[in-house]
Amino acid sequence: MSANKKKLNEYLSEVEPKELRTLLKELIDLHLEIPKQILTFMKEEHDYAGTINVSGDEQLSLDVAAHELFIQKISPHLYSLLIGEETTPENIARGTGEYVILGDFIDGSSVVRSRGPGGILMITDKSGVIRAALTASYTLFIRFDIATEWGYIQFVYDGKDYYVLQDQLDIEKITNKAVFGFGGKMSDYSSSQKEFVEEVGKRAKLRYGGCLVQDMNNILDATGVFGYFAPKLRLAYEILPYLYLLSKIGGKGYYITAEGESFSLENAPPLVFDKLTEMDYLHQKVGYVGGSKELVDLWKS
Repeated sequence: MSANKKKLNEYLSEVEPKELRTLLKELIDLHLEIPKQILTFMKEEHDYAGTINVSGDEQLSLDVAAHELFIQKISPHLYSLLIGEETTPENIARGTGEYVILGDFIDGSSVVRSRGPGGILMITDKSGVIRAALTASYTLFIRFDIATEWGYIQFVYDGKDYYVLQDQLDIEKITNKAVFGFGGKMSDYSSSQKEFVEEVGKRAKLRYGGCLVQDMNNILDATGVFGYFAPKLRLAYEILPYLYLLSKIGGKGYYITAEGESFSLENAPPLVFDKLTEMDYLHQKVGYVGGSKELVDLWKS
């Protein structure tokens, strides 16, 4: 952590072009409305929206409401496509701008009554180049982690203003507080996956909560590694944002295809703009291993 941390406005003032800076500001401010939706959801008796998403899962009303909030509130001149977990062929949001916004607007909605959820967003240009990744954590305060070409910044909203906690971070080497978590059933792991988990367990302590944002926040704060070997997580709007964020803080990560191939951010094919409105492509699922380079390297050794 630097002795004289940048203020949020100082960080954002460096982001170019202006349209990207404005888009980030809108996205940050819009997240302040999510806690109201969470409270409304928790007070309701009916959690489900009565509809099925393209993956065949029954949609939670909170997921649907958050998705609609972003579509309604983000200025359409700032994006070309706004799509995410609840996107169907009928609700693709098209704008007149140059950027693509991909989001899991409420991550952990199924466990929101017992623990804090989060949100994950990624901004790309039409060529598939990632321009920014943003995560939000809804706990006592709203915590944000943002990565762009201009570096990394972590800040909280205290109910009145934004306060920067860190304006740089390096998680390459693990600390004595290192943690790990792996989703899925141990009985489904391959022998090599079990060996990896056992080796990680010698160097870090178990901490797993069932919300990607919160589990990854543990890694950012304490160092360590998080993984989900089975193709469970969405590549476009859950995993690629984290691979990008990790690349800015000394971390490392891979996504794992259903065929067992591993791809880092450096060798991953860019997202294809013209295919993002194809539901099979947009919602493709992968496995994931990401966190401190020291532990992630054990996965490839």
